[in-house]
Amino acid sequence: MLYIILFVLSIAGMIDSLYIYHKNKQVAPMTCPINSDCNAVLKSKWNKFLGVKNEVWGFLYFLFIFCLSTFYIFGLFDLLNFDLIVFFTVAFGFLYSLFLIYVQIFKIKDYCLYCLYSAGINLLMFLFTIYFVL
Repeated sequence: MLYIILFVLSIAGMIDSLYIYHKNKQVAPMTCPINSDCNAVLKSKWNKFLGVKNEVWGFLYFLFIFCLSTFYIFGLFDLLNFDLIVFFTVAFGFLYSLFLIYVQIFKIKDYCLYCLYSAGINLLMFLFTIYFVL
């Protein structure tokens, strides 16, 4: 059941990451439905890690979770510690999301709804992983 949930949530995360990437590439500023300044977040110095934008890292992360879930669902992986690999991957993604929320609150002092949506997906993935794995 966990891997079906992660499969669905990772698709939502990939869509969100692609949307942010697409909107960030456009010349027109991104509009935020919660009356906040998404552009302040997306154009900040905090939107890169190792020279790569966070939405790209996010897409790769969700793609990795999608692949792991797919492999598990279709029986393509038979690793002894598969659940632990998934747990630590999801835990890392969740902790990085917490860091980015901290940055939005205390450093940038503005919010991006789509970034918060991604963090919410990570939170759900983390909670489901804890419930099913631990």
